[in-house]
Amino acid sequence: MSRVSTARLLRLAGDLGGPERAAVEVVAKLRLASHAQLASLLGPLHPHASAASTARAIRRTLAHLTGLGVLGRLNRRVGGVRAGSAGYVYYLGPVGQRLVAYWDGRGLVRGRFRPEPGGRYVRHRLAVSELYVRLRAADRSGELDLLTFDAEPDCWRRFLDGFGGSVLLKPDAFVRVGVGAYEERCFVEVDLGTESRSVLASKARTYLHYFNSGSEQAEHEIFPRVVLLTNTEARRAALVDVVTRLPAEHWALFTVATLDRALEVMTGPVTVAHDGSHDSGDLV
Repeated sequence: MSRVSTARLLRLAGDLGGPERAAVEVVAKLRLASHAQLASLLGPLHPHASAASTARAIRRTLAHLTGLGVLGRLNRRVGGVRAGSAGYVYYLGPVGQRLVAYWDGRGLVRGRFRPEPGGRYVRHRLAVSELYVRLRAADRSGELDLLTFDAEPDCWRRFLDGFGGSVLLKPDAFVRVGVGAYEERCFVEVDLGTESRSVLASKARTYLHYFNSGSEQAEHEIFPRVVLLTNTEARRAALVDVVTRLPAEHWALFTVATLDRALEVMTGPVTVAHDGSHDSGDLV
């Protein structure tokens, strides 16, 4: 179902129930999410159902939204064709784009069909989505309070460089978490080992330029940690080497870790002050 009338869209906007609207909103936030990730996020909306009943309800919800054109499924599945429905990767369909715009107060915009993304992009986006899933799980268990999770492009920052030119910093996510009396802020970069060292160095320098611009500090008084997450110890060592080639006084802006330590390093009581200093921690 690729086209709906305005009347039908307005009915949909009011008729979608809690789990359905939650599914649409989380896919809109993350851009791509696997069936397993959505099951983890939507499962708590069925607190009194058995695991089997919850799984069936989630499959029905996602199938219904896909049939309406609210969500779409990529042709490529996680785990291949044999993974069945569990291997589906979802994105926001044209009808879903219009619904989210309407809910956000942006009016009845036109939805667009987008080309199938490449495998590298899909793997990267799903890795960012998985970080969100883990943070939400930690929030539910009381380990932390997830205050903000902005994925791209909502987390991007535009600033002026030293020559008055406009520069766009593109983190993969911006995260705010509460841990006890502390609030931690992080710009997150997820690296799966596909970028060259020159690209990594250029991105790190852009963070330094943004820090030196003072824009973030002027608005929020502190500058978030830049948390670089990667998938292997060898790649972590390479990222540390990239960062330590920057001026030593700025090393404290960066934390480097493997993805399995993401929550650990993002919830440590480390804050970057105006001068770039940290209370504790550095390159993990």
